[in-house]
Amino acid sequence: MARSLSGSELRQLVDSLVLDCDDMASHSKAMLYCTAQHYLDGKIPWEMTFEVDRWPDYTAVLWTPKDNDASVLAVEKDSVHVFLYWTDEDGLRQLLTSRSVDWTRQLLLVAFPLSGLSVLKEHLELQGVPCLAEEDVYPCDTAYYLHETCSSVDKVNGTDKVSVGPLRPEHNQLVSRTWLHGNTPEAEKYIHYQISTFPSACVYDEEGNPVSWILFNYYGSQGVGYTLPDHRGKGYFQLASKYLISTCLQKGFVPFLFIEDYNEPSRIIHKKLGYSWVEAGRCAYIHLNGNKSS
Repeated sequence: MARSLSGSELRQLVDSLVLDCDDMASHSKAMLYCTAQHYLDGKIPWEMTFEVDRWPDYTAVLWTPKDNDASVLAVEKDSVHVFLYWTDEDGLRQLLTSRSVDWTRQLLLVAFPLSGLSVLKEHLELQGVPCLAEEDVYPCDTAYYLHETCSSVDKVNGTDKVSVGPLRPEHNQLVSRTWLHGNTPEAEKYIHYQISTFPSACVYDEEGNPVSWILFNYYGSQGVGYTLPDHRGKGYFQLASKYLISTCLQKGFVPFLFIEDYNEPSRIIHKKLGYSWVEAGRCAYIHLNGNKSS
């Protein structure tokens, strides 16, 4: 029977997770590990529910903010993030009937593995949720950096007059303005939280102004990468990315990110950086019941 985990049980779950770098379809496990670890460390300031299909020999886990408690930091206040990890479809089916999720409200399923899409559609039909339209599903590849080290961040063509380091919280407005889902007070607050709490990387010009950056999400993926138009083509994003990769490796995280199908420039640059992806790691950001913001 499905049940929510206590704090001590959540610690047991984290300790049971083995992140296998050879398993390139395990991004959900990596997201579960990062979210649960950050939650236990007090780095996620909203209440969350972690629910398993059974305990302790679980085969599926669902986690989501509790009672919309994350709205203070959400980019879209009416949306709720839902995450799912499973090794058995029966476990997935059981958690999809969880009472901790109201499937009729606006939801965002974060990086939902496409291997479970048919099971999800069956469940939504039973719940009376409108069928998924093509514009509600944003397919992605999960790109992993599977090397043990990262090449030096000190030498990139044209970067001898720049420096690299973490973003600073006061840069949240700039990052928000250039983010596809940003440029709102809620987005500024969320970006401020990310920069203040988790690793990030930024290339600064001679005057100390940010010109290229990338952030680390609370669930473990990298994202919100951007280079100001006047500074593109100089290798700055590669410099920022190498810095963040090195930081993640030092902290014991497997660097990974999601590349949308339409974003061929991102695919090219991350391949150069040493990322790789396979069909088994295909996933999608899925918007339910009218939510179009991620």
